[in-house]
Amino acid sequence: METTLSLSARSQQSYVLCRHWQKDLEFFRIETAFLHRLLDDYFVQLLSPEFFEKLKQASSKLFELERDETGVSEQLAAQMKQLELAAENVIPEDAEMLADTQATIESQLLKLINEYREVKKEMFALVENARHHKKIITT
Repeated sequence: METTLSLSARSQQSYVLCRHWQKDLEFFRIETAFLHRLLDDYFVQLLSPEFFEKLKQASSKLFELERDETGVSEQLAAQMKQLELAAENVIPEDAEMLADTQATIESQLLKLINEYREVKKEMFALVENARHHKKIITT
């Protein structure tokens, strides 16, 4: 038996957008792993008293962002599942509910991206300051 795939144009757009967001979140996870390695590489310098408190704050913010990313990722997976089930006519398409969920995910994703940019800037500045401080001490 052949399955007919049918979605409204709006839901099809939502599906494409969700796929794009999944790729954004994958990139977020790659960059987050990089930031963890960066902190690990400079961990000893960052343990010094002048950097320790900022290290704790940055690490805490990064952990919160990772937690938020997991939540957005789970919501996105659920939205994709709803769209796929509707496309396969397993469940009825509820365009209004899908649009509401889409707007919520978009809002959370934009917030996550903006917060991540700020944390990334803070971490780079922290590591740069630690590098500079080490150069001053060793010269």
